[in-house]
Amino acid sequence: MKYFMINNQYIALKVDSIVRNMHIGGTARGLGSAECLDMIAVGTSVREARQRWFRRLDLAFWAIWAALPVVVWLAYRANTTASASIAASLGPEQAKCATLVANPLEMSRHGQLLFWTLFALQLSFFAVLIGILHRMVHRFARGRIFVSETLQGVWWMGIILVIWPFIDLITSNAVAYALHEIGDIKFFLPSYNVDIGTIAGGVFLMALKFVIEHAILLQSENELTI
Repeated sequence: MKYFMINNQYIALKVDSIVRNMHIGGTARGLGSAECLDMIAVGTSVREARQRWFRRLDLAFWAIWAALPVVVWLAYRANTTASASIAASLGPEQAKCATLVANPLEMSRHGQLLFWTLFALQLSFFAVLIGILHRMVHRFARGRIFVSETLQGVWWMGIILVIWPFIDLITSNAVAYALHEIGDIKFFLPSYNVDIGTIAGGVFLMALKFVIEHAILLQSENELTI
């Protein structure tokens, strides 16, 4: 009878120990699940905060597009009043030097066509860059961060930044030479300065596109192996 009672006590102790272990394990699993839920909630809040920031940046780009006519008008005014502004800032004897700066409104019809074509070409360069950036930010605002369209946008920005300094140099010299031949400007001084900084920025973006693309591929391969 005594042996039976000891066994009962032993069995009761084992059952109590198992129950305590099950309770501790359940509590740990509950804590683990709660921690996972907290981590998911934190990740979701961070992602939502980033998307809110990109949505605000998207609105800022729309504001830039709305202000673009004002920028075009200011550039137009700066080109048409440059000679008068220079003459006003100089003395009476030096005011004649301001006539070296051509006023596009006083050019011939062919000269004005060439000048304003170059003006539109230079503005279109900045408009294209702003458009590519806005398109990328618009995708980010919708939660599409690393997609093929975004990488292609980075690639095209790099190409544009690389080739634009050469296009600008060639067209500017060609228009200046044509205006000199027509007689709308008095002197033709060819320029050979290439914007190395813009080219370097384009090369950097093109290299960045390849780095990000390979990083995404490596991450995808690692996730598949796991």
